[in-house]
Amino acid sequence: MQMKSFNKVTCIVVFAVAGYACNKPAPDNVVHQRLRPCSTDGLDSTILCGTLSVFENPDIKTGRKIDLNIVVIPAIHQGVNKAPIFSFEGGPGVSVTAGASFYADSINYYRLEHDVVLIDVRGTGRSNPLHCRQLQYTQNLEQQLEEMYPPAAVKECFDSLSQRADLTQYTTTNMARDIDQVREWLGYDKISLFGLSFGTRLAQVYMKMYPQFVESCVLWSPTTTYSKLPLYHAQFADESFALIVKDCQSDSLCHLSFPNVALEFDDLARQGSKKPFRYKHVGADKITHEVIIPWYAFHTKLRSLMYTAAGIRQVPFLIHECDRGNWEPFIKLFPEQASFNDFIAEGLYLCVTCTEDVPFISQSEEDSLTDNTYMGHYRVAQQRQACANWAKGTVPDGYFSPVVSDIPTLIFTGNFDPVTPPSVARQIVSTLSHGKLIIIPHMSHTFDGLAKPECFDQLVVDFISHPEVELDVKCINEMLPGSYQISG
Repeated sequence: MQMKSFNKVTCIVVFAVAGYACNKPAPDNVVHQRLRPCSTDGLDSTILCGTLSVFENPDIKTGRKIDLNIVVIPAIHQGVNKAPIFSFEGGPGVSVTAGASFYADSINYYRLEHDVVLIDVRGTGRSNPLHCRQLQYTQNLEQQLEEMYPPAAVKECFDSLSQRADLTQYTTTNMARDIDQVREWLGYDKISLFGLSFGTRLAQVYMKMYPQFVESCVLWSPTTTYSKLPLYHAQFADESFALIVKDCQSDSLCHLSFPNVALEFDDLARQGSKKPFRYKHVGADKITHEVIIPWYAFHTKLRSLMYTAAGIRQVPFLIHECDRGNWEPFIKLFPEQASFNDFIAEGLYLCVTCTEDVPFISQSEEDSLTDNTYMGHYRVAQQRQACANWAKGTVPDGYFSPVVSDIPTLIFTGNFDPVTPPSVARQIVSTLSHGKLIIIPHMSHTFDGLAKPECFDQLVVDFISHPEVELDVKCINEMLPGSYQISG
């Protein structure tokens, strides 16, 4: 959101249906029959791993198959008859099993009374991952600052991945089908869903397709199926930046250090829109290089910082230093050596957005929502350009309609979120008769950088275990950010 985002953090979506107390978890012998103790990733012998082969094209049910990578963290307290939690990650393109160690802790809230089921959805992790070396490998700082989707690199990535995947089949709908096959294969009846960012879109699609199997749902920083990524990125980033400026003004130390941060940002935008910035930088090789910094490179990185409270606390300092001609703090945000960023599978990100989002963006919508924003048309133009060299799958009828449901659903959103702000969460909860919305005042897209993160986890588990009970949410007021950065 970007949905490309952030570091692995605790994330869960849970859908709850009346009659949850009668749910039957998978008999122990079924899960242990299907899966085996994990032998890798430093997970102990209580954690179970395995794969389920599914057809890449589920409509024709012939041809190539995908081995879905599955990790199950069994509940500590067996026999309590609580629905398993199926966790969905963001991106699209992030591996959920990469976070298995978080849930595997024997005192982790989530697994005390619930199995936690992690499935690398098709195209991620170890489920035929669609990484693009052409887009995710950079040799130096200069490449880090290049445009998001160079046409030649996108075409090379598409040609390479097409040799081992039908890229029209890597869609959210097919992911939901896969998840239900895993649910049935493991012997589970009703399940609870936990999704972050793009994972909330997947959860909502699953809820619409298989409502009879959903007991409860938690949506964290949710998007919709009709969000037309990245159409709203520029507008939401502007709104988030305005909140940061206001917050800095109300913080005595930040205001004293950066009283003119909004004007400084406007100055950078005026300069950057005319020509790239140039800066003499002594690299790791001890040689002075002239670094060329396009405006899009600056605003893209700034927006990525705004995904977390920790990143937000750097924003005024970064703007101030860059406006006074010191680009060292900005450059330090990038690796200067060769690196491969495999956090998101870029190929899957393009498969999803080039099917479900970009083709449905009209020029009038783009103009109205990006004109006069600091990002402008950049992000939409980049993805239009990329999708011109990518395959397009199909979207089923009704895909873009909101979820109308009485399944108990808890939604978390953060005031400072630059990609899925509270306005989006309010749209989603408006059609959920048993929906509950919690706005965490200082959270952005995730709560990285906030105190008392255990408050979030406890609220999620309390809701999943007893969705009919009113939550005590006072602890969210203790989820406070650190101090603003005022020096390098």
